[in-house]
Formats: sequence, C-alpha cells, structure tokens
Amino acid sequence: MTDRVPNELLLNAGLSMMATEGNPLQRIQTGTRSMKYKLTNGKTVRVRTCNDHVLVVLADSPEPGAKLNIEGTDYLLIVMPEVPRQRGPVIAYFLPASTAADDVRRAHADWLASGPATKGNNRTWNIWFDDGPAVWFGFAQKWSKFRVGGHAEAQENASTPKVAIEPDERSLGAVIAKARSDIATAAGVPVEAVKITVALD
Repeated sequence: MTDRVPNELLLNAGLSMMATEGNPLQRIQTGTRSMKYKLTNGKTVRVRTCNDHVLVVLADSPEPGAKLNIEGTDYLLIVMPEVPRQRGPVIAYFLPASTAADDVRRAHADWLASGPATKGNNRTWNIWFDDGPAVWFGFAQKWSKFRVGGHAEAQENASTPKVAIEPDERSLGAVIAKARSDIATAAGVPVEAVKITVALD
C-alpha cells in the first residue's frame, strides 16, 4: 500500500507557498480540528489537505442548497502532493470559498441531471482535479487561475512553519467518504452506489 504524506507536511508546504507569494497566514484558534487561518487583511482561510488529487466535500443534506464543509471562511486553500501520496513538490489552489462551493454545487446538479442510479441520499460531493467521474473531474484546468505560484515540498526537513494539527480529513465522516470514493473507483460504480455500515463497539 502506498504511504500517505502526513497532513502536517502538506499544510506546512502550503503555508510556505502562501508566505512566499506575500500572503502569510496566521492560525485562528477555534477549539476544533478545523484548519482555519487569517490573512493580514483579516480575511479568513480554511486549509484543506488531500493526499490524492481529490477534494472531499461533505454536504449536510442531499438538497441542492445544502451547506458544504468547505464553507464558512472567505477563502479556501487546497494543498496536495504533485504526485499523489508521494513526498516532494506540492500543488496548491487558493480561491474564494464561495466560488469553490458554487462550482461543487453546479457539478452536483449536472450529475443529478444526467440521471444517475442513486437513491437520493448523496451527501459526498467530491471533485477530482484530474481524471474522475463525469462532471466531477477536470478541476485542475477549471481552477488553473487559482493555482498558487512558487515551490514548496512536503518533506520532514523542509524549512516551513511547524504547526501541530489534527485536520478535518481525520474526522470519521471524511474517512468514510474517502473509503466510499476508493471503493466506487475500484468497482467502477457511482459513489452513491457504495454503502458503508460502521459498528463501533
């Protein structure tokens, strides 16, 4: 099994890239696992790290206007390895959270309009930056203007800010969403066709 890049290394590389671009971020203490920061102008930023070129987006309901877990800040910073699950250079996208949410909702609406085989309880609205399910992929091109310039690497010895974190991606919901996505990809079926039952003793 391919090793995963620790989320802390991806975060530190993303923070380094932002600082190099003249947009240093300061951590906001929230008392939760959310990675929230603020720019020098006071605007807020949510940082999401992804080991694969997929942004895991969870909706609080199956409804088209449902609240998404990428909302609640002014901006979204997405950081991922250039080569999925491999340490080394990273890719980062910095864009308005409202733009990201609108695009995810639009992709979800397009998917529903395609007449998928679904029972309707679809709350995982992931998007793929490279190849992926129809209408959900190609965001590397769609969001190319939001790609952060500069260079940073996810490495233990990289000279990047050190921040102790426990990212959103470790929440039970996100772990289950990632497992569903992996299973759907391997089986060649829509994510909504995969049902997972969890029993915690």
